[in-house]
Amino acid sequence: MKERAINKALSRRRARIDEAKREAENKLAAALLIPEISIAHSQYVDKKFNSILNGKNTEGVTAAHKAYLSALAKHGISESDFEYTPLCSNCKDTGSVNGKACDCVWSEYIDCLKEQCNILVKAPFTFADCDSALIIDETQRSSVEKLYKYMEAYSDKLPDVNYKNIVLSGSVGTGKTCLASAVARAAVERGKSCKFMSAYEFNSEMLACHTSPISERTERLHDLLTADLLVIDDLGTEPILKNVTIEYLLLTLEERLNAGLCTIITTNLDEGRIMSRYFERIYSRLSDKRHSRFFNLNGKDLRLA
Repeated sequence: MKERAINKALSRRRARIDEAKREAENKLAAALLIPEISIAHSQYVDKKFNSILNGKNTEGVTAAHKAYLSALAKHGISESDFEYTPLCSNCKDTGSVNGKACDCVWSEYIDCLKEQCNILVKAPFTFADCDSALIIDETQRSSVEKLYKYMEAYSDKLPDVNYKNIVLSGSVGTGKTCLASAVARAAVERGKSCKFMSAYEFNSEMLACHTSPISERTERLHDLLTADLLVIDDLGTEPILKNVTIEYLLLTLEERLNAGLCTIITTNLDEGRIMSRYFERIYSRLSDKRHSRFFNLNGKDLRLA
């Protein structure tokens, strides 16, 4: 996803620069349609060309240039109107400043990365939307606020975090999806790639992969296995498909953990129900204290607060 976003960002940037240069060229072409300007411009160019051939500047070049400028001025035009002005005053459209990517390139990349990840649609919530003020119980509010701070710091550091797997467990409306969305949005804002999908979407995509030709499976799994962050929302709501659901979830967790990438899972299931539904192999990977953290979000439905 990041490579596609980079290529798209550079392509867009080049297209805008080329368009700006064409606009400058079109302004000159329009001015040269005015006979007085066209004649003065032709005489100036001829004098300048002959001067270059002779290897010296002449008074004729200076005079011709003044005449050309005078003709432009009569029509309210300046020679600078035909000059290409860099779109970025910081890097002058070179794309870098002091050997580093300019902010204009970075900003374009982030916009394209958001599109590639479809993050504005898939993850509409930010940390500003994670409002603990709705929680009446002070003990619960304090616990949730600590979790929000932890996950905000987690988004700042991923994928360089101690716990690659995060499970957010809790009943309906306790803020699991909102929090996972906020982490995903923050990560993409930092230039990290993210795949955000419901458990049902994950299941459907894995079924499509399982039934596709073997030659196509690597490409189908690429984004899911290489994104800096994968979010699977509402695990437990999807049907269990034989040879697909558990097998591909296990594959995904193992491959991502081996690659040092982060996975966040939200679910209404507690640890016991995860064990009974997905069996020991999945449960052991989500409960392994070396690589995973399990958070319980308890309390009332915040949507009804």
